[in-house]
Amino acid sequence: MNFDFYLFDLDGTLLHLGNIGAYADNILVKTLDKLKAHYPPDRNERFKLWLSEEGYIYVLEEWGVEEPQNFWKFYDEIDFEKRKILIEKKEIFLYNDVKTILEKVYYNKYNKKLAIVSNTAYYIVDYVLNKFDISKYFHEIFSLGYYNNDQELAKPSPKGILTILDKFEYDPKESKALLVGDSKFDIIAAKNANIYACLIRRDIHTRNRHYKKWDVQPDFVIEGFDELLYL
Repeated sequence: MNFDFYLFDLDGTLLHLGNIGAYADNILVKTLDKLKAHYPPDRNERFKLWLSEEGYIYVLEEWGVEEPQNFWKFYDEIDFEKRKILIEKKEIFLYNDVKTILEKVYYNKYNKKLAIVSNTAYYIVDYVLNKFDISKYFHEIFSLGYYNNDQELAKPSPKGILTILDKFEYDPKESKALLVGDSKFDIIAAKNANIYACLIRRDIHTRNRHYKKWDVQPDFVIEGFDELLYL
């Protein structure tokens, strides 16, 4: 365990949502339908919204969304209601290796610091962490939804990571930091923040199966959470 700071993505890394791409697109479609938008029928075309960063408003305007600055408020509300239902059905759940490894890192004698860096709304993140009784393991949490238009802070932007590292008073000359995530966005964000990036491939047949073709590569690749202890 050579790192001083461990930053974790939430969905797909700690929390099982099944096919995350399909889950997010389903919420997107429901939100766009609610707003009576004219969006692309093809899922691959809709995917460009996730890549748009601060340009997301222009994408939403192209799709006929009125007051696009309020879009994510509706998206988060739909997401939250769906998550609560699926959690009760045990279709969304914490991966079974998460608590054990978080405990080992958290209670390490060298005082490791842990944080969440998530693109999910803050109140959803808080609900999930409390529901599964893991909030106590994290010294800091960065999530979205506090302000309008804060999607520009979402990964692949490094701003969330940098915000956490600033709170930790991180000095790259003195210590090392690692972000663990399951997507290309996580890896890009970590690289842009100049910290180590670890890709976790829990479901190796899913969206990260072609990671070797990405233009940005992780420093580490693991398939189980326990492998973190040996990095």
